Amino acid sequence: MFEKEKFVKVMVILAVLAMMIFGSSYVLVPQASGQKRFEGVEITVFTQPPPFIAKPVQMFRADWTKKTGGKVKLITAPWAELYPKMFSSFSMGAKKYDIIIFPAAWLADFAGNNFLVPLDDFIKKDKQLGWEDILPVYRERISSYGGKIWAVPMDGDNHIFYYRRDAIENSEYQKKFKAKYGYELAPPKTWKQHRDIAEFFNGWDWDGDGRPEYGIVEAMRKNDQAYWTFFSRAAAYVSIPGQPGGLFFNPKTMEPLINSPGHVKALEDWKMLIELGVPGVINMDSGEIRTVFSVGEAAMAIDWGDIGVMADTSPESTIKGKCGYTIMPGTTKVWDYKKKKWVEFPQGNQAPYLAFGGWIASIDAKSDHIKAAYDFISFLGNPRNSYINVTTPETGFNPCRKSHFEQLAGWYGYGFVHPGDYLGAIEATIAHPNVQPDLRIPGAARYFEALDAQLAMALAGNKTPKEALDAAYKEWERITADLGKDAQLKAYRASLGLPN
Repeated sequence: MFEKEKFVKVMVILAVLAMMIFGSSYVLVPQASGQKRFEGVEITVFTQPPPFIAKPVQMFRADWTKKTGGKVKLITAPWAELYPKMFSSFSMGAKKYDIIIFPAAWLADFAGNNFLVPLDDFIKKDKQLGWEDILPVYRERISSYGGKIWAVPMDGDNHIFYYRRDAIENSEYQKKFKAKYGYELAPPKTWKQHRDIAEFFNGWDWDGDGRPEYGIVEAMRKNDQAYWTFFSRAAAYVSIPGQPGGLFFNPKTMEPLINSPGHVKALEDWKMLIELGVPGVINMDSGEIRTVFSVGEAAMAIDWGDIGVMADTSPESTIKGKCGYTIMPGTTKVWDYKKKKWVEFPQGNQAPYLAFGGWIASIDAKSDHIKAAYDFISFLGNPRNSYINVTTPETGFNPCRKSHFEQLAGWYGYGFVHPGDYLGAIEATIAHPNVQPDLRIPGAARYFEALDAQLAMALAGNKTPKEALDAAYKEWERITADLGKDAQLKAYRASLGLPN
C-alpha cells in the first residue's frame, strides 16, 4: 500500500514538472477511476453566429461533453467582425478562443504568423477523423500552408449555379424565348445567355402564384461576401486554361490584375443585372438571397451549396423539387493578361471558382487545452458527424468528403428531391480542368475588403466599373508594398503551385 501511494505521488510530481516545462496541453495526467479524459476542461469555439456555421457546434457539443466530460463554450460575431477579432486575439496573445472556425482564405495570415497549432502529428495518430476521406483539393490545398497542416476542413465551398426548372424547362416559355432571342432556352452556358434569360423572366408572374417574379438574385451587399460573387463572374473572363494567375495577380511581377478589361467587363455585366433582379438585391447578403430564392422570387441564383439544401428542405421553401443545378456560366472571349488582348473561345470558356474554399477549424497556438480542442475538432468533423452536418439545413457546411457524395440515402432522407444532380454540379465544379482556386496569401482579407468598398461604389452608381477597379488596383498595390512585395510574390506563386 505504501509503495503504491509513493508511486502515485512520484507520478503527480513528474506530471506537474512536465506541465511546467512543456505546457499543460501536451501532458497526460493520471485520471481518477471512472473520470472522463477532459473532465473539468472548457474549450471556447469562435465563429459566425447561428444558424450558419455555428449550428454544427450547437448540434454536437452535448454529445462531445457526454463522451469526454469536456465542455464547449460558443462565442460568435458577425461576418465583418470575425477576421479583426481573430487576428487581434492571436497577435496580442489574448487566448480568447481555443478553436476558431474560419474561412480558408485567412489561413495564410494566421499560419504564416505561427498563430496556430500544426496538426500533422495529431492527424497521423487520429483514428476517428477519417483524413483520407476528405477530398484531395480540401485535404492537400485548403488545410495546408508552408508544408504543414494547420486546419481540418469542415466544409467544401465553391459556387454553383441555380435555376428554376419549372421556368427554364417550360415548353411554352421555351418557344417564346426562342422567338425573341433566336436560340433555345436552357441553363445558360455563357454570361450573355444568362443576361438574356434574366431579362426574359424579369417582372412577370411566370410561376402562376399571382405576383411577379424576377430574373436573378445574388449577394451584392457591402461587408458581406459580394466579392466572391464578383470573382465567380469574372473568372471565365480572365482565366485561360493552363495559364495560372489571371484572376488576382500577375504571378511573375505581383502586379494586380483586378482592373484588367476582363474584370471591368464582368463588373459592367453585374451592374446591369441589378435592373433584372429582385427589388433591393443590391442590399442583400448571402443569407437573404437563399431565402428569397427558396420562396420563389427569382429564376436564377449564384451561391454555395446552401440554396440547394434550403430549396428542397426548408419548411418555408415553395420550390421543392423545382431547383436545378449546374456549373457556372462562361464566356466566348477571355482577356489574356500576357498577350494583353482578348482571345476568342467559340465553344465557350468556363472557369468555375472555389469561392471561399470552405470553413476550416484550427487551434490557437497559445491555448491551454490543445488536446481537448483537437479532440472536439476531430469529433465535429469526423465522417459520421460531418455527413449529418452537410445534410442538415442551415449549417452552412457543404460536401467536402468522398463519403458525402457516395451516400445518397441521407440526402434523400431529409427531403432532397434531386440529390444526384446537386452533388453532380458540385463534383463537376471541383473536377473542372479550369477550376480557379481562391486567393490564399497573407493579407487576403485586406485585399478583399479594399475591393469590397469599390464594388459597392460601382454597383450603387457612384463610380464607373473602370474607376472602381482602378481604385482597387491602387489599394492592392499599397497592401502588397505594406506586406512586402517579394514575400507576397513568393506566397502567391506557392499558392498556385508555381516554383519560386
